[in-house]
Amino acid sequence: MLKENRSIAKGGQMARPLTNTDANDGLYTRPSAVEAQINEAVRLSRSDLQARLSVTDRNDPAYLRSECLVHLVREGRRANDQQLMSAVLPVLLGRCEVNLLVKVPDGGMPDAASVRQEILENLTDLFVADGTGDFPDELDIYECRFNMAFRTLRIDAVRRDARRRKRSIAVVDLPPSDALGEADAYEDAFARVSENFKVLPTQEWDVFREPFMKAIEALQADEREAVILVHVLGYKEESEDPDEETAATRCNCTGRTIRNRLSRAAAKLSRFKEDL
Repeated sequence: MLKENRSIAKGGQMARPLTNTDANDGLYTRPSAVEAQINEAVRLSRSDLQARLSVTDRNDPAYLRSECLVHLVREGRRANDQQLMSAVLPVLLGRCEVNLLVKVPDGGMPDAASVRQEILENLTDLFVADGTGDFPDELDIYECRFNMAFRTLRIDAVRRDARRRKRSIAVVDLPPSDALGEADAYEDAFARVSENFKVLPTQEWDVFREPFMKAIEALQADEREAVILVHVLGYKEESEDPDEETAATRCNCTGRTIRNRLSRAAAKLSRFKEDL
């Protein structure tokens, strides 16, 4: 528990000025409502602050904004006030966790729970490193526009996870060129892709999977390879970046050739539903 009569601010202390700069080389500036609430919050007794932290209704005038919570945690760290940090940080992380359960839901991506945990750890690391290293004021933006900053943190983590997963299967899941005619090789590829991405878990897929696989296996080898590269593994057909790996570079052909193969495959697979 927070000590009863102690407040965060000393004397007439106001919110600590921000020092980081934005894209236009101007200092980050807190919205006036945030600035006012911080100035109020740092003067609260510890018991009053505890009461304010328990308010969860955003429309309640006593609700403390996330930007304000960030400021309080940073002040607690600067003052080595473990009680303050222990009271405020779990509330902030709890809000973030609720957000992540919606934005990174179970079933929405592979291993969503681990990604959510990584995002929360990344945010916690920012507090641990605050005031040190090459970016001592990185949290300034969180005191100005918390939702925007946390959204960026979340998206970056999700994209990193997607890149890791793509790298982990991009090479191993395609059968070698000398196995292009072997149906079992592509069945294995689809099985591993499905396991990595947790895709198509619906009852409809359970019904259509076997005939769909047979339709894919019946394609010509070059068409089958193009379909898997583009529509399963997610490669671009081609790219203006000569260093980017694409379906065209994997198949040692042009993007136009890949599109022709996909068109032929699409024409054949369009008959798939008619045959069911």
